[in-house]
Amino acid sequence: MDDRPAPQAPRFGVVVPSSGDLAEPESMVAVARRADELGFDSIWAIDHIVIPASGVYVFGEDVYDQLVVLAHLAAVTERVRLGTSVMVVPYRHPIVAAKMLATIDALSGGRLILGVGSGWLEEEFDALGADYPSRGAVTDEALDTFVSLWTRRDERRSARFEKIRFAPTPAQDPHPPILIGGNSRRAIRRAVELGQGWHPTTVLSEAKLVGLVDHLRTSWEAAGRRGEPEIALGIPVLVTETPPDPEETWLGARMVAGSPEEIVAELRKLAEFVTHFVIHVVARNHEELFAQLELIARDVLPGGRLRS
Repeated sequence: MDDRPAPQAPRFGVVVPSSGDLAEPESMVAVARRADELGFDSIWAIDHIVIPASGVYVFGEDVYDQLVVLAHLAAVTERVRLGTSVMVVPYRHPIVAAKMLATIDALSGGRLILGVGSGWLEEEFDALGADYPSRGAVTDEALDTFVSLWTRRDERRSARFEKIRFAPTPAQDPHPPILIGGNSRRAIRRAVELGQGWHPTTVLSEAKLVGLVDHLRTSWEAAGRRGEPEIALGIPVLVTETPPDPEETWLGARMVAGSPEEIVAELRKLAEFVTHFVIHVVARNHEELFAQLELIARDVLPGGRLRS
């Protein structure tokens, strides 16, 4: 018998259009503000510094800096959390990144959710002069640096920073939640060792996703971690009355598409283990983007918060 406490209703976030054809300052602000008003729990931004010419057809050429976007949107929203989905850790010097993240959390009143990953786009690493093969080790070291600078509570870990002063520290105590992105067992191990949860996407099949969730829970308990890990699932959503092709994807990820009732039914199944849905709104233009946002808030979120 599973003696874990009954799961809480999941939270819902939306990814702002900070890249691609819909990326405009006005649209990012409008989506963030409307998400805040409509009852979404969080807004999220993606991370790319440069786009290889071979990837422009996927990402577009306009990609706004993730951390600057979230700092800007913190000032025009009141309560939504601010998530990185995900911040590619090896792209930035760890002390500089720790400072930027702590500043966002302090200025926003403790609203940051730090989704992180080690990266996958080798051409982007090359353009930035970052070493691709060592990206996992660099990520682990950087996360240790973040926590050491933010907390200063572990003298052994923080000893290398004893001659410097780092302030402000994050508003959240002890620090913003760290969710590890990635769809592999290595990502699971990093989540157990260094994070508060996992941030996968529906690039994974449902069977693979469920298998990794089981692995995460088993590893979490074996490591003596308290409570349940957060599982924030990145998921494309399209409300439509036209039956979609079940094989259709959005940027390589499986879409949850259909009528509001069909989407709610699918989310209820996933909510058996997902604690936070990070929704990529599927839209071809700004009109569709805002129409979908309203439909999801009105017809999906109320039902999607319920567990069967």
